[in-house]
Amino acid sequence: MTKTIARNLFVLLVSGSVSLAASTFNVKNFGAKGDGFSLDTLAFQNAVNAAQTNGGGVVLVPQGQYKIDPITLASGINLHLEAGAVILLDDKRSRYPVVHNRYQDGITATGCHDVQITGSGTIDGLGEAWWQAFRENPHMTHRPYLVKFQNCTNLTVTGVTFRNSPMFHLVTENCTDVKIFDVTIHAPEHAPNTDGIDPSGWNYQILRCHIDTGDDDIAIKPDPHSGRSPGNRHFVVKDCVFGHGHGMSVGGGSAGGLEDLRVTHCSFNHTDYGIRIKTLRGNGGLLQNCLYENLQMTAIQKSPISIQDYYPESNAPKDPATETTAPIHDSTPINRHLIIRNLNATDCPNAGILRGLPEAPIEDVTFENVHLSARSGMVIDHARAIKFLHSSISTGKGPVLITYDAQVTGLK
Repeated sequence: MTKTIARNLFVLLVSGSVSLAASTFNVKNFGAKGDGFSLDTLAFQNAVNAAQTNGGGVVLVPQGQYKIDPITLASGINLHLEAGAVILLDDKRSRYPVVHNRYQDGITATGCHDVQITGSGTIDGLGEAWWQAFRENPHMTHRPYLVKFQNCTNLTVTGVTFRNSPMFHLVTENCTDVKIFDVTIHAPEHAPNTDGIDPSGWNYQILRCHIDTGDDDIAIKPDPHSGRSPGNRHFVVKDCVFGHGHGMSVGGGSAGGLEDLRVTHCSFNHTDYGIRIKTLRGNGGLLQNCLYENLQMTAIQKSPISIQDYYPESNAPKDPATETTAPIHDSTPINRHLIIRNLNATDCPNAGILRGLPEAPIEDVTFENVHLSARSGMVIDHARAIKFLHSSISTGKGPVLITYDAQVTGLK
């Protein structure tokens, strides 16, 4: 098989023009048909392997439709999808290896550095067959993720559209120095477990992404096995647009801990939640120093602000006075030092829910210039030092605050 003449490719990012690689390996030169019917897995993997042998390079996917089974990327590889290029993840389950009751994920890299997926093409999970199989048997073998990076450093994903994953779309587990820019993720709003981005690790920038899915749009998932404390640190989510889905989430569970999260200049329209932190006894940890600011929310379906130490939320007691304390240990949820600033939410069923534990109340949450319009007020149970500054809650009926064992100031 031949290799194209080496050349330089560049992609323009906000931070400037970044060189992607020195050598280019066109998948068509490795036998890919790109007709939407032929299986091009071997051609893709051979192109990746050739680039890896060369010390890295661009695996170029030109215009066309390329059906593949699982492939594995490597250090120094940029999978670059040109305009009109569509990678289709094969939906025939018989072609997927199964390990530990999980189908192998679609495009993966583990323990790699300087890995990129770039361009203006699309990666399509052809998820409908998987979703239907899951609806018929929720206990089926674990469905594959569309793209999964694990324990990688210097990771960039930019420009690409991800759609219709069998399960989660883009998982970056315990990765460091990650940039996810200008990515679009879409799945039908009722497609089961189709999270958009599930990140964990250190030093993230998630900018200008459009996400509309059937589950969490972004869900930071603290990793209790990362070997770092906290398992998650330094996250920026900025200028993102959230459509259907569960909004900007942390969890479920926070066992690995999270510190220094900043979510800013984002909009939420018809999401189930806006800000959501979901954790529980036995899978909790320390979550602190998080800032949410300059957010616009419209027609949130469940709650614009949901910080709950009962997950799933159906496990929360109907009457918080009946809840008894439990011993505090390393897996107790601790949520503290949160700032929510410059937020407007309209047409919501409630103004929010803050529900801590009697042994570990939510502590030190500041609402500054927050204006919430909802049909009912905000529920606050087991909380300390909740402060409203220059903020308002308007309701269709009932009190603006419904509290139990809560210390709240600044709002009449």
